[in-house]
Amino acid sequence: MSAILVAEDLSAVGGISLSAALPVLTAMQYDVAALPTSLLSTHTSGYGRPAVVDLSDWLPAVFKHWMDAQLHFDSALIGYVGSVALCRLLKDYLEEQRLALLVVDPVLGDLGKLYSGFDLAYVGAMRELIKTADVILPNVTEASLLTDLPYQRHPDLKPTLSALQALLKPGAHAVITDVERDDHIGCAWLDEFGDVQFVGQPRLPGHYNGTGDTLAAAIAGLMGRGFSLTRSLELANQWLNVAVGETLDQRRTDPRQGVALGRMLRAILSLN
Repeated sequence: MSAILVAEDLSAVGGISLSAALPVLTAMQYDVAALPTSLLSTHTSGYGRPAVVDLSDWLPAVFKHWMDAQLHFDSALIGYVGSVALCRLLKDYLEEQRLALLVVDPVLGDLGKLYSGFDLAYVGAMRELIKTADVILPNVTEASLLTDLPYQRHPDLKPTLSALQALLKPGAHAVITDVERDDHIGCAWLDEFGDVQFVGQPRLPGHYNGTGDTLAAAIAGLMGRGFSLTRSLELANQWLNVAVGETLDQRRTDPRQGVALGRMLRAILSLN
């Protein structure tokens, strides 16, 4: 089995980030190394202020132990990091790994604003981290922050994607993950000719926590198994649509929980 490192926050309640990525990647037959960048009692949307454990002192010891133990990962998915120091630490560690695939979801903000606790120094640290990535998965807000372009809910995709590509190494791909077209939502990127491509699914009603985390895990898992970027984005968007549809069917009384994963996991297992 292929080994993948997943580094992002872990919320005890809420079904997002690591809690979403682990079942998706396990179903895709990966050996998953789960690296929480911080621990939270809940995620930060709707539960009030969570209890948070800062793991900045623990993580350097983890990397040292893993290097002493000669652990190797074939691929990695990086989500929420949280500090400039940890961005640098992850970048240094991953450069030693000689990964076949590095996917970075550069978590910075949403709805045109930085998340609380982040500043321009953190944006700069994320720009440095994505230089090592093979694929980055910013949302529209994060694309604006990374490129210093004015935020627009419906940006001109070609110059925005071109500016993102300029931040990356040759051969890497920038994919904006929450692009809206008519009644569809999905992903946009530039093909080898510099033309904008889009894949998406019909937008379903409501707001759901953790959809970006689930999508990123599916994309990383598919590409790590050898699927092309286009096919990975097609399948990942289809699966996410299935997950949101199942969540709607369940008529949940608590909207704070992440999306239901049962049908999506069955779809993944049918692919194996």
